[in-house]
Amino acid sequence: MIVKGARGRIEDVEGFVRKVREISTGMGIEIQVVDADLVCGKDHVISAVMHAVRSFKEKRNSTRSLSMELLLYLSGERQISRAIEKVGIKEGKERHVFVFLGSDDLDYIEKSLTEDEAEGIIRSLGMELDDGVMRVSREKLERFGLTMEEIETVDKDKYGDLILEKVALVDLMK
Repeated sequence: MIVKGARGRIEDVEGFVRKVREISTGMGIEIQVVDADLVCGKDHVISAVMHAVRSFKEKRNSTRSLSMELLLYLSGERQISRAIEKVGIKEGKERHVFVFLGSDDLDYIEKSLTEDEAEGIIRSLGMELDDGVMRVSREKLERFGLTMEEIETVDKDKYGDLILEKVALVDLMK
């Protein structure tokens, strides 16, 4: 798995998704692009990917593709339509997270795609690399649906843990 943050305005979501799909299909990998305003650090993405992979291995997946299952865990939602609404890319947004995955095997991506190649793909889509878009913030936690009471129960350096709990809860909601 390769996770990269990026900046760049998406004017045509359908066209952008089509380009990403063409690239991923041509390379035999899955690329998921999400709204960085709801990603609370790289650990958030890694945890969501691990849960999604496990759901496929244990035949508990709710969707047909790893990249769609990832959206469920990343968003903390049980329904794919709500997950897409929450973390899917949106017209006019400028902060994104790219997740590069093997179609069904996490080790495959490391064998088939280098970090430099992943960065090249991001640049070819008109984006500028910026992992800073994944930084955890109080605002992101609120957008994610956490209450002020929940947020105030932990120190700022533990904000990411609140999101990891949300990711884990998806298994209980399924």
